[in-house]
Amino acid sequence: MSKPFIVLQTDFSLSTGYVAAMYGVIKLVDRSLGVFDLNHNVRQYDVRQASELLRATIPYWPAATVFVSVVDPGVGTKRRSAVALLKNGSYVVTPDNGSLTALIEDIDEVREIDESTNRLPGSEHKNTFHGRDVYAYCAAKLASGQISYEEVGPQYAVSDCVLYEFKRATLSQGRAEGCILDASEHFGNVSFNITVAEFMSIGIKEGDRVRLRIRREEEIIFDETVLYHRSFGFVDIGEPILFNGSTSEYLGFGLNQRSFVAKYLQDISEKGHSACEYKVLIEK
Repeated sequence: MSKPFIVLQTDFSLSTGYVAAMYGVIKLVDRSLGVFDLNHNVRQYDVRQASELLRATIPYWPAATVFVSVVDPGVGTKRRSAVALLKNGSYVVTPDNGSLTALIEDIDEVREIDESTNRLPGSEHKNTFHGRDVYAYCAAKLASGQISYEEVGPQYAVSDCVLYEFKRATLSQGRAEGCILDASEHFGNVSFNITVAEFMSIGIKEGDRVRLRIRREEEIIFDETVLYHRSFGFVDIGEPILFNGSTSEYLGFGLNQRSFVAKYLQDISEKGHSACEYKVLIEK
């Protein structure tokens, strides 16, 4: 039987050799392992974005795939290093710092990595690159079959996983209040913490026009009437469109062939400005 794939996600970017070092460690453990990239441009230190990207991607990979997600502002501290076994048979190797939040209902079991046996030999006094020394190394041993899941380390309760706060949207007929869940700097779209099912339940359907307001604290960022439809092409280039997300269950919003993030949310990557600070109101 073929060995499980390893899929890497970090906030390291590709402007350094950090990702290549993780690849190298995996190949040192087992040259035959297939290693692939999910994303290496997660916003720095943004475990919320990392978690949501995992949730959106994992269903489209074969069962038993080993995902390594390293967005680790607490690297070298006492936060746990974990391997979560998902109900579909895949694994997530990550610091337990909130990165498992969006997956919490899909986790069957979680174990803390025993660094006395599952850490790159010779790295014991290096404390700022656990992505290479702990996570990539342990993932490679697991995917190659050199260790079983039980040999990762001691089990602990799923309820003890560190979770970031996730606020649900507030719904009423023709009205939804929530926040920005994530923002894509590549295409410039955003998603809201409003699921498509929730949105459809309040009496809004494709082809309707709704008022959409986005604010941060007392500052109004966006306030316009926009079209809700199935895809971008139902509005002119540069015009706003509210749509059903295809990479998650959540409602998406953007500009047709333009970047909403670049035009309206230039500060979203700045220190202290996270996506969830931007409040959203949609009214029919």
